[in-house]
Amino acid sequence: MSSVPINAISSQEMQRLAFIRLLVQQGVEQAARPEPIAAAAILTFHDAVELFLMLTSEHLGVTVPDKGGFVPRYFDSLHPDKAGPAGVDLAGRLGVKRLTDHRNAFKHAAALPSGVAVVQARDDTERFFEENTPKVFNIPFDSIDMVELIPQPSTREQTRTARRAWKQGDHLTAMGTLALAFEELFTTHVMSPDHGYSPFAFGPAVGHGAFMGRDIARAITAANGERTHRNPTHAVDQVGKQVQQLSSTVFEMQAALRVMTLGIDLHRYFRFKALCPDVDKYADQRVEFYDAAGRFQADEDGFAYCEQFVLAAALRLAEVEGHTTPTWRDAR
Repeated sequence: MSSVPINAISSQEMQRLAFIRLLVQQGVEQAARPEPIAAAAILTFHDAVELFLMLTSEHLGVTVPDKGGFVPRYFDSLHPDKAGPAGVDLAGRLGVKRLTDHRNAFKHAAALPSGVAVVQARDDTERFFEENTPKVFNIPFDSIDMVELIPQPSTREQTRTARRAWKQGDHLTAMGTLALAFEELFTTHVMSPDHGYSPFAFGPAVGHGAFMGRDIARAITAANGERTHRNPTHAVDQVGKQVQQLSSTVFEMQAALRVMTLGIDLHRYFRFKALCPDVDKYADQRVEFYDAAGRFQADEDGFAYCEQFVLAAALRLAEVEGHTTPTWRDAR
């Protein structure tokens, strides 16, 4: 490791580092998928490494030539032998060379990388960032705060609160706060400040209908002039059950449609819901987190997944709003 003068990291550079870390996490998730879908991780990993090398050259003030092989352009140009005192002896050259070869073969020759190659690329990429981020920026890679990428102030603060709770060992509060952050984002997505519901609401919220069947049957019986305490006839009872089942089905479909219009994969959403505890909100603004099923277990990977899920939802919502908000509204 060379004696590199550590420059202060600007807020813009920290945002770029946060985006790079987000890319790496997405690549790790892609690498865990079945073949051949996992092959996409090669492209994501290479993009993350390239963005990091570009940021490194800017941060250290070292000029990198536009032409030449990808690996020598950066690793040689940034080395102290060529860049002088401002340079850095980057680790992981061989791993980046492997990654680049796989990326070029995949992108330019349509040669799908094997599962072994994807796993190797994942390990090489993680090692590259773990070793080089402290060298260049004087911080561990896993300490880069991706929360800075969240554009919504309330969601950003809730995510920070969840992170603090996690570090203090209050895992139930940490995961519950992430669930609450997403719920508020989701409410923003389906509600419109002008008309009550946005185009993505698919109508007013439908109740689950879990207990309404018997009540509907009694109401029909009463409307027919029969005494309300009498048991409904079989036909009326079936009508109540049918309406109950229909309401429950529409409830689930409406929730799924609302999630999908936000651009969120349903499988990711279901995993997020399964990892997070239940949330109760009261009229006096109190919020309680609890584990109704008695199966709540939290680990570092689960928290990281849920944190990234909220981040992705926040970014996606900002993108959706950018496309759907009329320009005349901004001018008012």
